[in-house]
Amino acid sequence: MRNIIIIIVLSFSTVLSVHGYSQKKDKKKKKEEKTVITEKDRFREADLFVQAIRERELGNLEKARVMFSDAIQINPEDAAAYYENARILQAMGRTDEALIFAENAVGLDNGNKWFKVLYADLAKANNQYEEYVKVYEELVEEYPRDLTFLNQLAFAYFFTGDYQKSVEVYQIIEEIVGVNEALTTQIVQLYSQLGLTDKAVEEYESLIEISPDEPRYYALLAEYCLKNGMEDKAIRAYEKIVEINPDDPYVHISLADFYKKKGEDEKSFEELKLGLANPSLELKTKINLLFAYYSGELTETQRKQALELSEILRETHPDDPMSETFYASMLYENKDYEGSRSILREIIKDQKGNYGLWEQLLFCDLYLEDFEALSTESEEAIDLFPNYPLPYFFAGISNFQLKDFVKARAYLESGKEYVINNNPLLEQFYSTLGDTYNELKMYEASYDAYDNSLKINPDNSVVLNNYSYYLSLRSERLDKAEKMSKRSIDLDPYNHNNLDTYAWVLYQREKFDDALEWIEKAYRNGGDSSGVVLEHYGDILFKLGREKEAHEYWQQAKTRKDYSDLLDKKIKDKKLYE
Repeated sequence: MRNIIIIIVLSFSTVLSVHGYSQKKDKKKKKEEKTVITEKDRFREADLFVQAIRERELGNLEKARVMFSDAIQINPEDAAAYYENARILQAMGRTDEALIFAENAVGLDNGNKWFKVLYADLAKANNQYEEYVKVYEELVEEYPRDLTFLNQLAFAYFFTGDYQKSVEVYQIIEEIVGVNEALTTQIVQLYSQLGLTDKAVEEYESLIEISPDEPRYYALLAEYCLKNGMEDKAIRAYEKIVEINPDDPYVHISLADFYKKKGEDEKSFEELKLGLANPSLELKTKINLLFAYYSGELTETQRKQALELSEILRETHPDDPMSETFYASMLYENKDYEGSRSILREIIKDQKGNYGLWEQLLFCDLYLEDFEALSTESEEAIDLFPNYPLPYFFAGISNFQLKDFVKARAYLESGKEYVINNNPLLEQFYSTLGDTYNELKMYEASYDAYDNSLKINPDNSVVLNNYSYYLSLRSERLDKAEKMSKRSIDLDPYNHNNLDTYAWVLYQREKFDDALEWIEKAYRNGGDSSGVVLEHYGDILFKLGREKEAHEYWQQAKTRKDYSDLLDKKIKDKKLYE
């Protein structure tokens, strides 16, 4: 049976107002209050305590809490009941109430370390940081070699911003367990907070003294020195790593980063090559390093460097498909679309389910303007990935270029339904559908598609130009066509196609002098190579009565591409046909 302290029964509210430490100081008063508890109450209190423990274990926290409180009413000096009540209230998130019970437990039994630990933790939870620190100071004084209490005190000092005292406690721990990496890292962090970087370096040097052949410790020193402007010490540390372990890939990676930050790009690149050529460093890590190293918009030199490094990875890891994939990506970045496509096709034979590879392959086809391949391979991709919109788009534009407009329409109409949260792609679907419907003479559908594209992006100069041009060819909605065409020029003022369209809209509106001004601008901005621009130039001149000049421009148009079916008749008869 548990031993029960025999005291006078005080009211519960009075007990909660009594703080442990004040009770400890007033021993005389406590002696005067002592009395004998009846045997019956002793048994009742013990039984309540046992039942409360059982209810707590069953998860009935509130019921257990009430029982512990009842036990305290019977025996107001049962420190264990206060402690258990505090634990329950802490578990229930009622830390302010828990703190009162924990404080009373400590006051009644100041020698119990677990009561103190709970009290300290609750003091911290209630922002009573002085008490939090004070209790752990007492615990360390009582148990000077207890590592748990020492670590808690070091953290308490750190938490409250007393970094110097935290260092001193960690140094005591170091005397007990010896110098090690974890402790050194903690102390270095604290010295950094105090601005004592030289002291931090000394800590790393002490660590190195313990294990002078451990490269990682030199790496820690080098990294710290770099961050704090001690470049000479950093270099010496890196050189020591190379001396100890010349095959360590990480030192070369670190040196590459160091030289890069210093602006010594050639040295950086050479170190990076050494690191990546080491087969002991796994390929995935190398590729992640390269992505970090070459991030953002790359210069021509950086693209070439990345390609050279990808070749090193390919040679170092010849049996890993990832190295081939990365090499193909770097060829793509360097605009070697043919080389990239060749490798991607080989990889895809074994990785048909890798959508990313297919997408890059389709872009290669697009940039090579190989529309036959783009049509075939986009259709293969659709079979494998029927819910991905981009292959449908590629199938649509490739068939449009191959003049299979019916097929293009089918793919574009289907594919746009799979576009989710990607307005730029949806805009392109509608834009291309507008062009496709126009070729199929589905003019109203074409206009609707263009309108949908412009709802997404009112400043798409290509759509504005095409839309206004097709309207002008049919002399429809010319007022709208003129506004759209002028907007396309505002957005792209040196594009001869846009300038030509605007001239042609003005021509259709019989504003021939204005049309001549804009067709001349189109001509001066590259339109002299366009059969359409030259033919339009001639038509406008003819309307202005300059028939000889008109005939000369028609003849020039005949030597180019993209002129109308009426051009031969215009040249032959020296007349304007519309």
